[in-house]
Amino acid sequence: MVAKRVVITIRTLKESFEEARKVAREIDKGIFKKHDPEISFENYETFKKFLSQKRLELLRIIEFKKPKSIKDLSKMAHRDFKNVYDDVKILKTYDLIKLKKFNSGLMPTVIYDVIELRIPIKSRTRIKY
Repeated sequence: MVAKRVVITIRTLKESFEEARKVAREIDKGIFKKHDPEISFENYETFKKFLSQKRLELLRIIEFKKPKSIKDLSKMAHRDFKNVYDDVKILKTYDLIKLKKFNSGLMPTVIYDVIELRIPIKSRTRIKY
């Protein structure tokens, strides 16, 4: 089975636009390459705020313990419901999880098997770490 992967990159807005233009030119030429979904952050600090240790833990709990609701997830994580709910909304916003209606609540499910982080050592423009 092929793992479903999302790529997280840290690169400047300019570099992100250059990559988008490159893909658009390929499409215009009839070249259709399979690309992994990508989430880009302009700096490492923003990335760290997004994918915190607690959010990674939620992803693992969702994948391995299969909570039936966000309330179940908060109990499994031993965390306050509101904080878990806020984290779930952020993970959903970045399409790392889906929320399915289940009984009287929303059941979180993980979309990807792998999160690949790409941090450039060389960059055409300066990235703030």
